[in-house]
This record gives sequence, C-alpha cells and structure tokens, in this order.
Amino acid sequence: MSIKVCTWNVKGSNNAIKRKTILNSLKKDRNQVAFLQETHLTDEEHKKYLREWVGQVYFSSYSTNKRGVIILIHKNLPLTVVDTFKDTEGRIILIKGILNGENFLLGSVYGPNINDEDFFAVLLSQIAEMDCSNILIGGDFNCSLCPHMDRAVKNILEELDLIDIWRHFNPSIKSFTFHSLPHSTMTLRFLIGGLYKVLHWGALPASLLVHTQTARFSRCL
Repeated sequence: MSIKVCTWNVKGSNNAIKRKTILNSLKKDRNQVAFLQETHLTDEEHKKYLREWVGQVYFSSYSTNKRGVIILIHKNLPLTVVDTFKDTEGRIILIKGILNGENFLLGSVYGPNINDEDFFAVLLSQIAEMDCSNILIGGDFNCSLCPHMDRAVKNILEELDLIDIWRHFNPSIKSFTFHSLPHSTMTLRFLIGGLYKVLHWGALPASLLVHTQTARFSRCL
C-alpha cells in the first residue's frame, strides 16, 4: 500500500475562492493526506473545511491573519484516529492513528521564524509521548536544514531517528524549498521515520507564490 501526501504553506485560506482552489488542487492530485500551514483561520472558520473536504479534518488555530495548521485525511485512507495533540499557538497539530494494524503519527507544523528551542522541545516531547512506530511530519519549519542547521531541529531528527526527505534527495545541494528575505529562510519539509519508504518526491519551484511539496510513501517489505 502507498500513501500520497502533500505539505503546503497556503499563506492564508480565509478567502472562500482561495480555499476552494486549494481543495480542488488536493483532490485533482489525489492526495490522501495534506498538511497545510498558515491557514489564518479561527476554530469556527477551520470548521468550514469539515464541510468542504471529504474525510477527516484536524487543526490548531490562532487568528485570521497569522499561523494556523491543519491535517486533511481523505475518506479513502482507512486511518482510525486514537489520539490528538494541538498547541494553543496555531503551530502544531499531531494525530495518532491505526493504519492497516500499525501505529501511525501524522503532524503538521509551522515553526517560529526565530530560533526558539522551547518550541522544538515541546514538539519533540509530544511526538515521543505519542509513541508511534511510523512518523510523518510535514511542515514549514522556518529554518535551514543544512549541515549547520538549528540544533533543536537536528535533535528531533536524531532523537526520533527521522529522515529529512529534502536532504535525502539533495545531499549536497545548498538550497531552500522556499526563501524569505525578511527571515532569511523558509523551509518546507517532510520528516519521516518507521517502516515506510519514499517512492516519489517533488517540489514546486521556489519562485512560485504558493509553495508545496508532494511525496508518495510505501511500506517497506
């Protein structure tokens, strides 16, 4: 079995037309799991996704002009959710579920654009506490995952034995999935750990206003 996933910084989705465009794109590409960041929605506004997406919806809200993360799971993916965690800052949403008899953790993350080790410590603690053998985190980490990357993010990779898929496919390239002049970097990433391998990975050019990555995963034999 393979799973097609997408991580996407949408830079706001409180406009009905833009939200419809986002959902139509996800459906057209047949994504089974979507991690969205910077949704810019309150709890009540996030619930609009429940009416417009065919499947499960989990989110962490903040305000109508900043932050906000969401996980969309298509109804055709037989994931039974048994636990969730969301912060109060609109930066982290984690769900633990059972997929084909195995524990699976999915997470959408929007990291601070400053060096905030406390944020990553909370993220590491929550992921470890949920104790899943398979982990897939998609997000905008707002830092550069390079050989001299932020120590806090590096700790997460090492402690949880995760792989940064961008670095896996680009071991020697000095680049960013998206570059933000005010904050130096903006990196969109998949972090994966467990019994699933990457079948395919791709990213839209960094020059595009809306930036996204897609990947397909399959369980190792």
